[in-house]
Amino acid sequence: MTEVVKKTTKKQKGGYRSIQGAGPGRPKGSQNKFTSLKDTFLEAFKKTGGTQGLVDFINESKRNRAMFYGWITKMLPSNIDHTGEIKTDSKLTIKVIKTK
Repeated sequence: MTEVVKKTTKKQKGGYRSIQGAGPGRPKGSQNKFTSLKDTFLEAFKKTGGTQGLVDFINESKRNRAMFYGWITKMLPSNIDHTGEIKTDSKLTIKVIKTK
């Protein structure tokens, strides 16, 4: 006996497309791709000088510093939930210190 799989169509941007159910997912025991990517990134970070290597890279040029600030803004949370008192007279000062 053969099974018949019913394909449904749904109007999406660009016309009708086939929609199939979710796949089987990641096999049990296999490593998450994001974890693997993170581990690879951390290994490369260590091999290229770690924190001091990053500081040296940032201080190499204005372009590198701008790239670093771009990375940081992507890593910070986009919104933060806060309950409690917020003081509006606070100031944030960023001071760049050159080390050599």
